[in-house]
Amino acid sequence: MNDFITVYSGDLMRRIKSRPFLVGLILGTLAIVGLFKLPTILAPTIVSQGTRLVIVADAPLAAQARPLLARTLTVKGVVPAGTAVNRALLQRFDADCAISISEVKSGIHVTIFAKNPTSVPSGRVRAALLPLQVQHATHLSSAQIAAALGANIEVRSLSSKFQSVDQAQAAQGLAMTLVVFLYILVIVNSQFVMSAVAEEKTSRIAELLIASVDPMVLLAAKVLVGATLSVLQLLVWVAIGIALGSGGGTAGAGAGAAASASMNPFSLTGLLGNTLSPEVIAAFGVFFILGFLQISTVFAGVASLINRTEDLGSISGPMVIPTIAGYFIGFLAINAPTLPLVTVTSFIPLLSPFVMFARMAVSHVPLWQIGTSVALNVLALWGFTWFAGKLYRVGMMLYGRPPKFAQVWEILRSPS
Repeated sequence: MNDFITVYSGDLMRRIKSRPFLVGLILGTLAIVGLFKLPTILAPTIVSQGTRLVIVADAPLAAQARPLLARTLTVKGVVPAGTAVNRALLQRFDADCAISISEVKSGIHVTIFAKNPTSVPSGRVRAALLPLQVQHATHLSSAQIAAALGANIEVRSLSSKFQSVDQAQAAQGLAMTLVVFLYILVIVNSQFVMSAVAEEKTSRIAELLIASVDPMVLLAAKVLVGATLSVLQLLVWVAIGIALGSGGGTAGAGAGAAASASMNPFSLTGLLGNTLSPEVIAAFGVFFILGFLQISTVFAGVASLINRTEDLGSISGPMVIPTIAGYFIGFLAINAPTLPLVTVTSFIPLLSPFVMFARMAVSHVPLWQIGTSVALNVLALWGFTWFAGKLYRVGMMLYGRPPKFAQVWEILRSPS
């Protein structure tokens, strides 16, 4: 135990004070800040893109169309029918497009002239002018049209998990945020553990360490140092997210602020409320630790077999595939938590740390499934530790040509 504490504390302090860790922590913090601030900066431009228009129509038709379009779009002006539509007209009214409206036998005909056709919200124009189309096609009064089209739509949840659409969307956004955090921290810090093991072996420092410290102690210390740093980074990022999310909640009003809030899926303010329950947050912590320990333990064991740091890329590439798969299935679970693929993968180690948490965040998961998933992950962690320990114990002293699969198999079969 004294050897473990000495190795763990020494390696932890060295990693915390190292330039790569500090630079990574600072850059990660700046990235989190950017994710919060960028939607706020871009929201006014994105929301107004393609929505400023000029109406080109006869006066009676323009008088009917203007209030309909103004509900969801910005009407910059009205010009008579027959006016030449060109870029000069749009520039004079500071508009993105011109909407020419004329009456035909079947109702109305609408032509949109735009600077950038891909930015024109044609669906919103069609929905806004639908009452006018029906009125001219049926010759009913505007009051009759409004009564016919004014259907009241109410969305009610059949799940007791969330009582409103807004709450469900907030939970999905928070779950996506935490899945992204989990993926980044697992990938980055597992690579750090792998690089540290390879560096000690290639520099021959491992020979001195193993001469005085049990190799399993070294392996456990390095993996737990990586876990500690991951938790530290996660706490920093979550704290910043909560601070920015709480501060930005009352920063604006109106359509721009609402659009900005809806565009930002990384708001963590809900962690302070009831969007994610304490059980779900605790599950994230448990699966985060289990997932990181599984992946980083395997990475460390395999890294002990290489003789050149240049070989890290070729070895780590195939090993990150389960993590990438878990990341994408986790996103699938957020939108479709009851799919058979999602349910099955929530029990598979290396995948379940992403998938089971995502299921719990957006739906009710039976307790037996959660317990089974945790038990399987703990059992898998024990197996990965045995596997990595075997490789690490022999691999750190194995120099020369890379070992063949037959040699690796003999190492695993050896009793010590």
